[in-house]
Amino acid sequence: MTLSINAVARNLEGKGASRRLRKEGQVPAVIYGGDVAPQSVSFKDNELLKAVSTPGFLTGLVEVSVEGKTEQVLVKALQRHPASGDVMHMDLQRAQADKVITTRVPLNFINAAKSEGVSKQGGRLTIEAKLAEVRCLPANLPEALTIDAIDGQLGQIFHLSDAQLPEGVELVALLKGEDHDQPIGRIDKSKR
Repeated sequence: MTLSINAVARNLEGKGASRRLRKEGQVPAVIYGGDVAPQSVSFKDNELLKAVSTPGFLTGLVEVSVEGKTEQVLVKALQRHPASGDVMHMDLQRAQADKVITTRVPLNFINAAKSEGVSKQGGRLTIEAKLAEVRCLPANLPEALTIDAIDGQLGQIFHLSDAQLPEGVELVALLKGEDHDQPIGRIDKSKR
């Protein structure tokens, strides 16, 4: 599912212009990449707040509509106010259908509670990594990578290579070699 959000093109740039936009309830952003020049845009802060709180907004493809023209983008950087947590600025990278993208997606462990290590041996799943970097075409970008822990035993360590990869998706760390197959979770003895 691709999220959609509306933006408005903006001409004024710089700190002063960005400050004025924020006072007007707008969040400045830049869309860059591809064969097109970077474009300065702004979003309504309440719409952006709603979008940012939607699962997958920061790790999936987002459809941005600027004055009737729609583009698919990835959120590359999101700056927040240190005290309030409000979004101050966003960098968006264009996703081209025929160009491979590199981004991070969530890791999703399933069936841990049903595993022997948890249900019979008194262990619990400890997650060590929540995101993994993948390379793929935009059309193949998964919402998350699944790790099935149904066969998990007490003391078992799950690695990146245990993630189920959809067709056309590669794990960037594993492209560097087997010694980059980092642990992402484990079944430890429960401390009760």
